[in-house]
Amino acid sequence: MKVFILLSVVALSSAAPQFEGVKNFFKQFSDSESDTEYVSEYVPYKTLNKTIDGDLAFEVREYAPMKWVCTDMTYDMDFAAIEKSENEDESEFGILNNFRQAFSGGKKKPSSVMFMRLFRYISGVNAQRQEIEMTSPVLSKMSPNKEAGQMKNRMCFYLDSAAQENTPAPEEDTVYLYTSEPLTVAVMEFGGYAMRDSVWMKKSAQFAEALGDRVNSVDTDSFYTAGYDSPMKFWNRRNEVMFQLKN
Repeated sequence: MKVFILLSVVALSSAAPQFEGVKNFFKQFSDSESDTEYVSEYVPYKTLNKTIDGDLAFEVREYAPMKWVCTDMTYDMDFAAIEKSENEDESEFGILNNFRQAFSGGKKKPSSVMFMRLFRYISGVNAQRQEIEMTSPVLSKMSPNKEAGQMKNRMCFYLDSAAQENTPAPEEDTVYLYTSEPLTVAVMEFGGYAMRDSVWMKKSAQFAEALGDRVNSVDTDSFYTAGYDSPMKFWNRRNEVMFQLKN
C-alpha cells in the first residue's frame, strides 16, 4: 500500500506545476517520529497525570500563559452530514484525497485560509518584516453551534522564544496577537490524517463518550485541536483533541 501511495503522489506532483515541495516530500516520506528538521520549538506544557483505562488513554496537562498569533473564522457546517460520513481521512486511500484537494486549485477550506494568514505573518508580513520560525503544534479552538449550523474556529501558532520577547505587530486585520491564560486540559492523542473538521468532531465526540462520568469535569461546548505534522508526513502522525477542565 505504501508503494502505491508513493507512486500516486509522485504522479500527482508531476501533474501539478505548483507542487514545489517534492524534495521535502521525499525527506518526510518515512516513519520518523517528528518533523524536528522543520520545527524550531514545541509548545511547552506540564503533564499533571496520565490515565489508562481499557481502550482509553489520556493525560491532563497544564499550559502556562504564553504569546500566540491567531486568526478567527466562523463558517457554515452541515453537522448532520458529518455524523453520517465515514472517516476516510484516516484511511490510506484518504491520504490521496488530501493531496488531490491540496493541489486541485478548488475552493480553499477554512482551515487552509486560516493557516495561510498565520503563515504569512511568520514569513515576514508583519510590522517589523521579521521572520519567525515555525513551531508545533498548530492549535485551534473549535466551538460548534449546531442550532445555527456554524463552526467558530480560532487557529493559533505558538510564537517561539525569540518572538515571545520581541513580538512584531501583525499587518493584516484578520491576524492578531494573543496572550493565553493558564490552561488545564484533558488530552487524547490519535494518529492518521486530521485535515477536516469532520475528523476533529468525531474524535472529540469519541473522547467525550469514552470519558464516561469523568466528562462532567470538562467543558464540552468547545474543544481544542493540535496538529503536529506537515501534510507531507504520511505515517506516525500525531494529533490531539483536548477538553478544558472546569474550575
